[in-house]
Amino acid sequence: MKPKSTTREHLRQKRRDKKRQKFLLILLITLAVNIIFGLAVIIPKILLRTPKSKQSQGFTIGNPDAPVKVIQFSSYYCSFCKNFSENVESRFIRDYVEPGLVYYRYVNLPGDSEASQRAAVASYCAADQNRFFDYKDLLYTYSAAEDGFSADNLNKYANLIGLDKNDFESCLYDTQYKDAYEQDLLLAEEAGVTGTPSFLVNDQLVYSNDLFATIDSLINN
Repeated sequence: MKPKSTTREHLRQKRRDKKRQKFLLILLITLAVNIIFGLAVIIPKILLRTPKSKQSQGFTIGNPDAPVKVIQFSSYYCSFCKNFSENVESRFIRDYVEPGLVYYRYVNLPGDSEASQRAAVASYCAADQNRFFDYKDLLYTYSAAEDGFSADNLNKYANLIGLDKNDFESCLYDTQYKDAYEQDLLLAEEAGVTGTPSFLVNDQLVYSNDLFATIDSLINN
């Protein structure tokens, strides 16, 4: 029969071992949670820093000599435009632009609000660094958020996709693009645009539901 002191020591050791195991388990869980949250923050930034539209120049993407030219007239506050940008545009670029069938240009039509004008200027600043299409995705993502187009947030979006911070900030506070987006509005008026999104396919104005069929008819003729 074991002495009582030895039994007590054995029980104390078992309790210490259980506490140590519990501590290690909590530590491992904490580390795992931190790693998961860290990856959730880092991975999207890494993905966003990789340009999705490698052929883009300014507001255009694709082969300038493509047989079909498509100009999209859109607005960041337009829910149908947001749907096209998030759910259709990638397939459109993959099937028509990347194979060299379509030369694609995006034209933003800003409203009269200060926020809309800021977003328009930010678009030109992103286009200056040939990252407009990546930047545009963030504008649509946060278009419904409160202060989504504040100067601070526009700068944050630029940072997320890895734009040159100093160049973007100095551009955002400049007035050099006021005439440029006024010319965009004039182009839309001359094309007969009455709603967004609208698409000028060569010289034919269509809406998104007719876009692919119109392009196919031009390519196949």
